[in-house]
Amino acid sequence: MDLHDLALSDPTVGIGHNVPPESLNPAAALSTRLGVTYCDLVSRFLDLELGCDRVPDPIANLEEAGLVTDFIAQCQAQLRRAESAHKEEKAYFLTGGRTVDAFFKRRCEKLSDAFTPVIARLKTCRDQLVAIEEARCEAARHAAEEELRRLGEEEATHRAEAERRAREAQTPEERRCAAEHLRLAEAAAERAGAVAQRASLIPEPLRIQGDYGATAYVTRSWSFEVIDLDEVPRSYLALDAERVRAAITKEGVREIPGLRIFEREELRVRGAV
Repeated sequence: MDLHDLALSDPTVGIGHNVPPESLNPAAALSTRLGVTYCDLVSRFLDLELGCDRVPDPIANLEEAGLVTDFIAQCQAQLRRAESAHKEEKAYFLTGGRTVDAFFKRRCEKLSDAFTPVIARLKTCRDQLVAIEEARCEAARHAAEEELRRLGEEEATHRAEAERRAREAQTPEERRCAAEHLRLAEAAAERAGAVAQRASLIPEPLRIQGDYGATAYVTRSWSFEVIDLDEVPRSYLALDAERVRAAITKEGVREIPGLRIFEREELRVRGAV
């Protein structure tokens, strides 16, 4: 009897009904079928459970002991019958579960194998873009440092000239000239402050944005590999791999004899929220 048959067997649903099988609760339908199929088994369970309450306490003599022995054997036989029926019923679902697993796993693995190289190519592209940006920032930093050096020299020159002219000034025109050199020195210092701020900027981590809201970004994590097990300290040999990794990631341990500790980059893609 399938789910559709169960729907037809429901007295509230007549012939010609249009109730689709998927509208039924599969678990409830299964429970109903098991109850109908194994009604005798359930009835026997109830009889034996009631029989347990009727067993004498204490068991007074050898005759009663013999009866109880037979009763226990019946209970054990009932359990074996139930276990056998259980395995028989569940075999279908185990096979079905493996079939479902294989169906989805095969397709998921095939797609994962197909787009894993795509992720690698995207990671390569991202690394190249990062390298280009880092080179640009490095060039800008060098240019800013050179400009800072030039502005420093310009400021020092104007200040020295302003001080000299202020000391030697005899006329209003000479004092205005000294003030102009001081203004130029302060302007050079102001420009140098802006250049220094620009030179200290750190580029933001590169995130690749898709047209439909997806984002590709890199995460970093610390890991390790065993180089020479004999050199690993006993204090670390007593720990499992996860606790060693915790010491590296959470406690900041970077040097352990016999282990190579390294930072690993992984490209992740997050879909639109």
